[in-house]
Amino acid sequence: MADNTVADAVSSVRRRRLIFNCDGFGVFHDAQGDYYRWIHNVFGPLEDSQVEALFWCDGAGGNTAYYDSAVLELTGQRLGKVPPFLRRLIDEGRDPPKVIVREARKRGLDVFYSFRINDVHDDFLPDEFPTFKEQHPEWMLGEGYPYGIKTGLNFAIPEVRQLKLAVIQEIVRKYDFDGLEIDFLRSAPYFVPGDEPQYAHVLTDLLREVRHTLRQRGQERGRPIALAVRVDENLDACRLDGFDVATWIRDGLVDIVILGSGAIDIEIEGFKMLAEGTGVLVYPCLYGWPSKYVPLPAELARGLASNYWYQGADGIYLFNWFPHEANKSYLIPLLSEVSSPATLGGKPLMFAADRGRPQCEYPHNWLQAALPETLAAREYVNVPLMVGADLSQPVPSVLNLVITCERLTSDDALAVQLNNKLLSVGASTRSRSGMTIPLRPEEAKRGRNQVNILVTSGGVTVTAVELHVDYGRA
Repeated sequence: MADNTVADAVSSVRRRRLIFNCDGFGVFHDAQGDYYRWIHNVFGPLEDSQVEALFWCDGAGGNTAYYDSAVLELTGQRLGKVPPFLRRLIDEGRDPPKVIVREARKRGLDVFYSFRINDVHDDFLPDEFPTFKEQHPEWMLGEGYPYGIKTGLNFAIPEVRQLKLAVIQEIVRKYDFDGLEIDFLRSAPYFVPGDEPQYAHVLTDLLREVRHTLRQRGQERGRPIALAVRVDENLDACRLDGFDVATWIRDGLVDIVILGSGAIDIEIEGFKMLAEGTGVLVYPCLYGWPSKYVPLPAELARGLASNYWYQGADGIYLFNWFPHEANKSYLIPLLSEVSSPATLGGKPLMFAADRGRPQCEYPHNWLQAALPETLAAREYVNVPLMVGADLSQPVPSVLNLVITCERLTSDDALAVQLNNKLLSVGASTRSRSGMTIPLRPEEAKRGRNQVNILVTSGGVTVTAVELHVDYGRA
C-alpha cells in the first residue's frame, strides 16, 4: 500500500523543463585548483539559460567522496593521494556540497545530489577504488560473467545496501539539497548477471528505506526532499535489470523517473502511462554522445528534444554535456533552444535512428537498436526513425534521408523504402560512405517512421540512418 504522506509529496513535485546533470569530476579537475574557476565551470554555462534544476554529482561516484564525509573516505585517501584542492576546500570550510547548494540558490536553481549508487569508474581509476572494496572483495561481482564490471557491487549482500543507505542518510542530513537522484544506470548489474529480475524486490525495498529517510528529514526541516531515479530507456530493459518501475510509481516511492543513458529511442509513452494520475514526472535523458554521435551535433540535440517533447515528456534531462569546456561551448545556446518546441522552431534539425549494442556496464541498453547491421545480397534491415517535428509547416528548404554505410562500392546496390513506399534514388548522391536521398515533406510523417533498406546486390554494413532538416535560416 502506498504511504499517503509520500503520495502527497509526489503529487506536489515541481515540474522543471530542463534538468542539467553536472559531473563534478570534470568541472573540479578542470579548475586546476582555482576556487572561482570551479564555480564558473559549474554555473557559468547555465546562466541566462532555460535550465531550472542542477543535479550535481560530486565526481567520485559513491565509492569515495569529493566532500567531507564520515561514511566514505576521500578520493585518493587509500593511496595517500587526496587532491590538494579538495583538502584545501574542506580545511577552509568550503565543503563542496555546501558551496554548490549556496551558489545554486543564488541563481534560483533547484539543486539535487546525484548519487551514482553503483559506479564502476574505480575499475580503471585507482584513486576512486575504496578501502571497503579492498577489505571486502566478496561484496563485488568479480569476473567470469557475460556482462558487468568486476568492481560493481552485489546488492543482494545486506552490508552493501546498508553502506549505500548510510551515504544517502549523511548527504540529506548534512546538506540542504532540494532532492536526491539515485542514478541506477551507474551501473548495472546490481546482482549476479541473469538473476536481476528475481531480486527486483531487493531494490524496491531499498527505495522504501530511502523514501522513509527523505520523508523523515523533510519533516525535520519543514520542506520535502524529492526523489528522482534514472533507469533504462524502455520497460523491457528495466525488468531485465531488476528495476520494478511500475511498483516504484504505484507505491509513491519516486517523484521523477529519468530514462536512458546514451540511447536515442526512448519509450516515454510507456512510462507516462504508468505515471498517469500519480504526479510522477517522466524525463528522457538527452545524452552528450547519444548512440556514439561524438561530439553531439547541435542539429541532433534539437531533433532529439523535438522527439521527446512530441512524445509527451514532462521535461528533458541533460547528461554528460560539459559545456564549460572550450571545444563544447557551442552547447551553451542549446541549453535554451531545447527547452520547448517553440524554441526549436525554424532551426536545423537532425533525426537519427538508434545505433549501438549492449555493453558490459549497460547490459540491457540499446535492445531496440537495429543498427549497425551487416547485410548480404537480398538481406534487409528495418530501421525505426522517430520524427517529432511537423514537416508540413513550415516546409523545410532541405529534407534529406541520409544512409551511412561502411565502404559502399559501385557493386553495392540498395533499395530503400520509407513507410512501405519505395523511394526513388534517381536524385540521390552516393559516396563510399553512403547515400543521400532528397524527400518531399509528405514522405516523412510526424511520429514513428520505418526505413527499410534492402541490398539488391553486393553487401554493406549500414551504420546510420538520419533525416536532415533545414529551413534556410538560423
